[in-house]
Amino acid sequence: MGMLTCTRCKTEKPATAEFFPLHNKKHNGLDSWCRQCRSEYKRGTVLPKGVSDKKRGYEARALTECVICGDPKDEKFAVDHDHSTGHVRGGLCMRCNMGLGHFRDNPELLRFAALYLEGRCACGECQPYWGGEAKVEDENTDVFFPI
Repeated sequence: MGMLTCTRCKTEKPATAEFFPLHNKKHNGLDSWCRQCRSEYKRGTVLPKGVSDKKRGYEARALTECVICGDPKDEKFAVDHDHSTGHVRGGLCMRCNMGLGHFRDNPELLRFAALYLEGRCACGECQPYWGGEAKVEDENTDVFFPI
């Protein structure tokens, strides 16, 4: 087993498929970039499948913080898009992106979840099922559910 130097990070690593992706056009069958460099490059340049507007996708990728919570961009930063239309909505941290996914990108479910966290129900009149008291500071529940 020989050693191979990554042409991007200049680090010497074992010349195996564990450290270098396979590449059928190279004489040794291995990519000239190590797996870590190739992964970092792809994460920074490849947009998710289904993104219809590439320009907006790259603009979202260039954001420095999550558009929902404001956390700084990290290696798990995602370009959020509507899966049915491909419309890019913005850049999200992993927690916010997964949160939206768990609520199936459904604004109505997110509204119900917000009410639940506030100890209220959608109608604003009944008691929460867990036996606590509904705390409705203002009588206007139409803030969440416009008529």
